[in-house]
Amino acid sequence: MTDSQRLLEQAIEHQRGGRAEAAEWLYRAVLALDADHAEANHNLGIIEIQRGDLDAGLDHVRHALDQAPEIGGYWLTLVEGLLLAGRAAEAAEAMERARGLGLDSPEADALAQRIAEAPALAPAAAPQPSQPTMPSSSAAGDGSLLLTMDDGVHIHVPNDIDALPTYLLLEREDWPEPELALARRLVEPDDLVLDLGAGLGVYTLAMAHAMGQGSGRVLALEPVAEPAALLARSLAENGLEGRVVLRQQAIGDGAGEVGIRVRRAARPHDLGDSFVTRTVGALTLDGLLADADWPAGASPSLVRLDLAAERLPGVLRAGQRFFAAHDPLLMFRVASDCDLGALRQAVETLGYVLYRQVDALGALAPCGTAETLDARRRNLFACAPARAERLRARGLMV
Repeated sequence: MTDSQRLLEQAIEHQRGGRAEAAEWLYRAVLALDADHAEANHNLGIIEIQRGDLDAGLDHVRHALDQAPEIGGYWLTLVEGLLLAGRAAEAAEAMERARGLGLDSPEADALAQRIAEAPALAPAAAPQPSQPTMPSSSAAGDGSLLLTMDDGVHIHVPNDIDALPTYLLLEREDWPEPELALARRLVEPDDLVLDLGAGLGVYTLAMAHAMGQGSGRVLALEPVAEPAALLARSLAENGLEGRVVLRQQAIGDGAGEVGIRVRRAARPHDLGDSFVTRTVGALTLDGLLADADWPAGASPSLVRLDLAAERLPGVLRAGQRFFAAHDPLLMFRVASDCDLGALRQAVETLGYVLYRQVDALGALAPCGTAETLDARRRNLFACAPARAERLRARGLMV
């Protein structure tokens, strides 16, 4: 199955389920791959017509007919749209062309009757559509799109199909890392968790939501202004402002300013890297421990570090007081070509052991010394023996 076919099937499923905003973006993704795709043009046209964007919708339907004039349903959609636009004369011409191509059905007869009864100039009253009416798009006025993840959490993402997070969340309906499901289970109602490099907040939101009615807290750091602003909107959307403290800072191996690589918006199928460097404010783990936002007397159960793997050893070294006081489970980003030996050495200096997720079990297992990382693995874990025992007791480690 090609990418276009897979995306089309997902779009049709969303459209049939009344999720017009997700369907629209997926149809646009299909058209980004194949601008002449007849079915994607037609179905996108239906969505646009039903929300009142008649000109754009009719253009897409006409483009579908340019590619597949033999499909009678496309002609019915065109005639319906023209009638809704009050263009009865054009609707009559379109119907005549369709009849000439062999269109003959009760639906066509009903539309022909409406054409005959339509006033010459006045817009026709909008009939009930033959397909279920789609809800209006949930695009926000600030340039974001509001989506819903598997756990019911709402998340603001860039209103741009070329933005990779938007594409992935629309395609999968959840973040595609298997570790996210485990993170939801790792968190307990009264925990303190740290999300350092929160991005749009996929993990922040999921973990805060998983705390339910407990007294738990999430301390989230995101140094880049744009995703931090979208995360703030998501927190408000979900009523989580009181549970999550959001700071626009980076975690680093020293306090002050640090240069970080930020991915530019890239096409979902672009295999090349596209980064820019930004200078942002940073603090260390030890500095975070002394920060005014640190909850008094709290000890973190989980620390998620979303940073380049080569930066991890320095960040851990700058947290000596932090790890002397606390023994959280660490979760950190990796790439298939990272130096696994250097990562192992970095965590072992803390008395930690390296773990990976066994997806089939939904649990952690020791990462063997001879192991290599497959291209799909995006996160590893590490913890001290006492934390490991607690996780084993909960069935989260083998």
